[in-house]
Amino acid sequence: MKYSAIMAFIVGWMLLVYFPLAHMVWGSDGMMNGLGNAKAGIKAIDFAGGTVVHMSSGWSALLLAIILGRRKGWGHRPFLPHSMVLTMVGTGMLWVGWYGFNAGSAVAADGIAANAFTATTLATAVACIVWPAIEWVTRGKPTILGFCSGAVAGLVVITPGAGFVTSTGAVIVGLLAGSIPYLACTKLKALLKYDDALDTFGVHGVGGTMGALLTGFLATPEANPNLNTNLAQIVGRTLWLEQLKAIGLTIALALTGTLILAFLVKAVIGLRPTSDSEEMGLDDADHGEAGYHFDEAGG
Repeated sequence: MKYSAIMAFIVGWMLLVYFPLAHMVWGSDGMMNGLGNAKAGIKAIDFAGGTVVHMSSGWSALLLAIILGRRKGWGHRPFLPHSMVLTMVGTGMLWVGWYGFNAGSAVAADGIAANAFTATTLATAVACIVWPAIEWVTRGKPTILGFCSGAVAGLVVITPGAGFVTSTGAVIVGLLAGSIPYLACTKLKALLKYDDALDTFGVHGVGGTMGALLTGFLATPEANPNLNTNLAQIVGRTLWLEQLKAIGLTIALALTGTLILAFLVKAVIGLRPTSDSEEMGLDDADHGEAGYHFDEAGG
């Protein structure tokens, strides 16, 4: 995708998809904020962004990847990770930073924040072991990429329930986070033949959706007494149905917004680079930064 197209799409996507979802889920009068609004149309909960951040971006990525089409050479030549060292370093930075918005979503240094921190750690630790363990069993070798993918999947899936589930619930989340997104990234992607270079749908779309639903089953006032404020009658009973409603609305908004924006940007400035630019590489074609350039004097 051309850099100019990406920038235009992101601005539109924030306005059409992200900002409305953020208000619906976290606004004090949001229609999907079961904690903040007793009259919310959908009494769902999302502690740190499973619907707002991960589902919206994951489902948007799937549709955009389909509209955009596959990369040149996809399926005929390997597209290998550039640097597993950078991947590992980046995963560590991401894991540490994730505490900022999982534990930080408590908006206080209290027991709920501590619970969110602990749940995030447990779910992620379990998931980053489960993913390469499945690789080991099915492919004969565990990989660092699998370890990192499992860690990100664990972070994604625990996000909506981090401040609502107990440590036991977090372990359950980790086991599922290391396995279901793995299947989505290895089996579902191969079956549907879409080109998702970063597995955004497999990890964030599938993982975020699963996390939102699991929150409906695992959330408990034992972890967060605020659940008794407006939701005492449905926590542990039918909260998962409210989560399903929120999932449906999130997917509908993400796909509709993405469809409109993708075709609008395509009509105005185009989505794909030229074949020559794609072959050259967009670092060079769009930014002129593919590597070092030397003049005849070697300078």
